[in-house]
Amino acid sequence: MPRPQILFLISPHSQGNRQGNDNARTLPRAFRDAGWQVSENKHNSIHRTPSGLVSNGNALANYDLIWPVGFGPRQGFFDWLQLMSELPPRKVINSPAALALKHGKAAWGEHSARHYIAADPQTLIDAMQAEPGQWILKPLAGSFGEGVKHLQPNETQTVITEMHKRPGDYFVLQRFLPEVALGETRSLVVAGRIIGSYLRVPTDQLHANLAQQGEAQVTVLDHNQSTLVEAIAKDLLTQNIGFAAVDTVDDILMEVNIANPGGLGTLNRLYDQDFGPALVQAAEGFIPAT
Repeated sequence: MPRPQILFLISPHSQGNRQGNDNARTLPRAFRDAGWQVSENKHNSIHRTPSGLVSNGNALANYDLIWPVGFGPRQGFFDWLQLMSELPPRKVINSPAALALKHGKAAWGEHSARHYIAADPQTLIDAMQAEPGQWILKPLAGSFGEGVKHLQPNETQTVITEMHKRPGDYFVLQRFLPEVALGETRSLVVAGRIIGSYLRVPTDQLHANLAQQGEAQVTVLDHNQSTLVEAIAKDLLTQNIGFAAVDTVDDILMEVNIANPGGLGTLNRLYDQDFGPALVQAAEGFIPAT
């Protein structure tokens, strides 16, 4: 019986050395250890020929699963998405439509803390003044905890300063949750299944991301957390999203990361066990039967 084949799309800038995210190493290794035939090419190796989509001479139709690690190069990204959208559903671990529309802090907002999203600083300042209290300001398209600011009620000038650093970008103004000081829970979800969860505890009372010196700890989801994560996991699957990290504080959603969520290596180290087999088994269930 031929071995299943998977293609990982890994561009140099998407490999990185950020703490807590070693997907470019851990994901291909998990599939190799499970007996899959693993190929690794760059995102922009994808091109179309008269016979279909190809990567480095190999037809994409021959792969059982294609797994982009990160978005790839910014230049040509939407052209790349257009090509990838030609593939059948679930040929790609996360659908191209989802990569364009569902990654980040705007998705599943009904489960999040009270928030506003705007590209105009004054809109967010007006919200702060209308609803006094502490807020968090962060770039809508940000990652690794970069650009996150804790705002007191009178710190409206910080909104202007930070948004002027990224002119035209959208920002999120989200109600500050004091509970974040106790930690933010990351749950890694594959094909609708929770593979594992761990707590990310901030060392500065704010930044839980491991790239911002947050500390990983063992945790167990309580009933309310499980209910929330399982509901989102089910919704992810209906939208052909097979790989995501769901970040929560108590039973409030912080973010759903579907572009390149780190966590597998952290789970392996933290619990001293290999979560790779469970991830691969779940991914196998994501692929439609032929």
